[in-house]
Amino acid sequence: MPVIIRPTEERDYDAVRQLLTDRWTAPEIMLDNEVFDAPRLPGYVAFDGDDLVGLVTLIKRDGEWEILTLDSINRWGGVGSQLLDAVVTEARSQNVPRLTVRTSNDNLDAFRFYQRRGFRFERIGQGVIDKEREQKPGIPLRGDYGIEIRDEVLFARAL
Repeated sequence: MPVIIRPTEERDYDAVRQLLTDRWTAPEIMLDNEVFDAPRLPGYVAFDGDDLVGLVTLIKRDGEWEILTLDSINRWGGVGSQLLDAVVTEARSQNVPRLTVRTSNDNLDAFRFYQRRGFRFERIGQGVIDKEREQKPGIPLRGDYGIEIRDEVLFARAL
C-alpha cells in the first residue's frame, strides 16, 4: 500500500504533536523569538496505513511560505520529497512566489536535501541557535555528526 499524503486535519493533532515531541523535543518551535504551536499550523501528513510516517508544517505569509518542520520517519524513502512536492503544488496553485526553510548549521543532510530540490543558500544567522537556547534550554549543544549547533541557515526557492 502506498504512503498517503494529505493536508493535516484536526483529527491528526495528537499524532502530529507526538511526532514533533519525539523529533524536536517539543511541539512548540521557536523562530525569530516567536514560539509556534507547530501541530496547529497548516501542512501535510504522510500515513502508511494507520502509521504517521511524515509531516511538514508551514507558516503561510503574504509573498512566501516557510517550512517550519519537515520530518520523515524512514529517511531516504521518498516521503520527505512527496511532502515537499505537495507543498510546492499547493503554493503554486495559490500563486505563492517562493518557499523558504531554515535549518541549523549541523544539519548537513538537510543542506543536501533542499539543494537537490532547487533551494539556494540565502542567509546565515550567526549565533541564532545560541540565542534561542537561552530561552529554550532543551536545544542540544551538538547535533548531527557531532557538530556544535550555533547558527541558522536560511534556504529559499523561487516558484
